[in-house]
Amino acid sequence: MLLLLMLGSSCEEVLDETIDFERTNLLVVEGVLTNERIRQKVKLTHPYASQNEPERPATGAIVVIADSDQNITLLRESPRGSGEYFTDSLRAVFGKVYALIIRYKGNEYRAFDATPPGQLLPPLKYNAIEVDGQTKFELQFEDSGVNPNYINYNVDWSATSSCTTQPEDCQAKLVYYDLKNIDVQKIYAPEKEDIYFPPQSTVIRKRYSVSGPYQDFLRSLLSETEWRGGVFDIQRDQVPTNLSEGAIGFFAVTTVVKDTTVLR
Repeated sequence: MLLLLMLGSSCEEVLDETIDFERTNLLVVEGVLTNERIRQKVKLTHPYASQNEPERPATGAIVVIADSDQNITLLRESPRGSGEYFTDSLRAVFGKVYALIIRYKGNEYRAFDATPPGQLLPPLKYNAIEVDGQTKFELQFEDSGVNPNYINYNVDWSATSSCTTQPEDCQAKLVYYDLKNIDVQKIYAPEKEDIYFPPQSTVIRKRYSVSGPYQDFLRSLLSETEWRGGVFDIQRDQVPTNLSEGAIGFFAVTTVVKDTTVLR
């Protein structure tokens, strides 16, 4: 209790000045390859050189995905100059190892990951409550299954009478991370604002399986972002990566399980 009181009474000085970051050619890689038959995307950028700077895409790279059966897929940048590279329609297959190979400005970067098995989604849990005299719903988030995962919740009430603005303003996206880890900064993370949805809202859930290295990456990333600012914080450190030297970020391969529920 004494420790909590001491931590709660500590003061923080406001830093009111521009922070300049060193401009670097370090490559930032964002890529999640799934079992959905879609155009898979890999995004390449450079770190920001200063606060509020526009994104710096890494354009003109050669990007290839190869699997353990030696099938090779070349990605194309679209649109040109965006730093976003897409496959044609492609799905990851369980049991294979996938390699991401990037050639950019005379350097080559590689990353490897394999698809963990998927798990069936449990029934969606939600509560009906009264908010300002109207019935609303709130989602219940809880750990499920035995393997690390995270679930994207895409909620859409644009087709209901509660949507009185543009359709895009009547949608929300929430993410729940179930990494099967025990971290004090997760337990005592800052509280999030309660979010309520009207009846007849459609909830599309997608659960993404997470490999061991991807689990370590997400845990570290959340410790630096979403879980930061609570009672217990960890010392800032570099987020782990599965990219070879000269690149950061992560290339993940995951199994997606999806379902749809209408809140009634």
